[in-house]
Amino acid sequence: MATSLNAELSRLVLTVPEALVNKVILADGVLHVASDYIMDSAVIDFEMKLMRLNLLSRKQSVSMADLDELRRTGQRAGPTREYDKHYEVQKIFALLDQAVQMSASDLHLVVHESHAEIRMRVDGYLDSYAEMTKDEAMNLIRAVYVAAGSSKNKNQFSFDRPIMARLSRHGEFRLPASLYAVRFASMRSDTGGIVVLRLLYDSLSLRGKNLDSIQLEDLGFTRDQAAVIRGMADEPNGIILIDGPTGSGKSTTLKFVMQWTHAHYPHFNIITVEDPPEYPIPGSTQIPVMVQEDSSDTIGGRSREYGAIIAGTLRLDPDILMVGEVRDGESAIAALRAAETGHRLWTTLHANDAWESLNRLADLLREGGMHEPMSILTNTQNLCGLIAQRLVPKLCMNCRKPLTECPDALPAEILDELMQAVPDIDLRKIYLRGDGCRECVAIAGGDARKQKADKRHGILGRTVVAEIVRPDQTILDIARKDGIPAARRFWLRSRGGKLIADAAVEKIMEGVLDPRVAREFIGPLVTGAQLLQKLDAA
Repeated sequence: MATSLNAELSRLVLTVPEALVNKVILADGVLHVASDYIMDSAVIDFEMKLMRLNLLSRKQSVSMADLDELRRTGQRAGPTREYDKHYEVQKIFALLDQAVQMSASDLHLVVHESHAEIRMRVDGYLDSYAEMTKDEAMNLIRAVYVAAGSSKNKNQFSFDRPIMARLSRHGEFRLPASLYAVRFASMRSDTGGIVVLRLLYDSLSLRGKNLDSIQLEDLGFTRDQAAVIRGMADEPNGIILIDGPTGSGKSTTLKFVMQWTHAHYPHFNIITVEDPPEYPIPGSTQIPVMVQEDSSDTIGGRSREYGAIIAGTLRLDPDILMVGEVRDGESAIAALRAAETGHRLWTTLHANDAWESLNRLADLLREGGMHEPMSILTNTQNLCGLIAQRLVPKLCMNCRKPLTECPDALPAEILDELMQAVPDIDLRKIYLRGDGCRECVAIAGGDARKQKADKRHGILGRTVVAEIVRPDQTILDIARKDGIPAARRFWLRSRGGKLIADAAVEKIMEGVLDPRVAREFIGPLVTGAQLLQKLDAA
């Protein structure tokens, strides 16, 4: 066993990139690196590759003399040194840089009882990236916590309480060039704890695209939907609600709407209230509620301050207000008051669909002390639009496979849903995800087995699928008198309302989405026409 292991390690030594042969040695699962090259990008790339293959137990800094001795004798030579906090910070930077290169939206550090794991979410899929010791992970977490500079007790990080913090490019910690900020959130788990770093990209963002030049259609909205959204932006007053779960692209949509508004109405005073600002929005004055700190801030005090700042912006002569999120009674009341006083206000909240967001806002207004919120909301001067959206992973156009070549790969249940949604369906237009290629799983380096095993195989990017309601007074009158379900039914029947599933089915028939993936992210593929039939039959 030892002989075969040594032979395998010898083989691995031969695979060290040529540019690194005089800088590193891999022996017994330890990557020995000359201290002057410990943060060399090529060294880090090689280290990450070994970690992903579970071939690295740790990395060790040694002097060049010790490296030469190790190369000569084949034994670990000379004293080694402990890494300092500066190295740990550089390690975090390297991880963030790797995440940016992979176009990740989130980086997870999951601490278990015996080890820790690095995961990354790319194109909606969360995948394991590397493993490390528990101590190494805790050192990294403490380093990023200190770098966030958000706590008076900077060296006292623990999982004893949930913590929220933020790293900004304006702080002391140097972020990768394309990141505007990183949100830090931690919580205890049953086996240790988890830290999630949400990566917030600036205008030079994913996959080399200049986000400042992207239109709503580029995000995934259909041409008709984009026209409706722009029509909402043209309105002089009223609330526009964008809803969806965490990670559904709500903040990104807000960013582009604000940019479009500034481009077409440069004389408008656009003010945003965010907790804290997630993206730079050219042409807007962005007001942070406060520097996001840990849980020592009371929820009640934070809510009151949030609502007070929203209300206070009315004294700043705004034409348009953007509120990052309506999340409690105080912020809901302040947002509605802004709309009532003749301002246009864009905001987000968490709800399942566009019509449910109206229910949710009414509940929050009651929570804030308003007894009859529907009588005020059901006025087109106060409520201008409802948008629900999701992000669905798109097919890699380079390796996607037509359904006709692998008909058994699509479950009968999903095929039946599609055939009911599109009665005259042409199965030749449907594509499924491929086995992965250099385009969609570049990190696999062309290894077919790894490409197929990667959760992202056959996926490249994400697209918005949305449900948009621009209510007229007739619809709102029905909502007030007969309830929101009745208004929704009228919208489907008399206004040709389309659901998120309609948008997904359309993209499936365009060969953009795998029906299995679409169903995984949005649920059953039931269109608005089908839902109306079910409601009428009930």
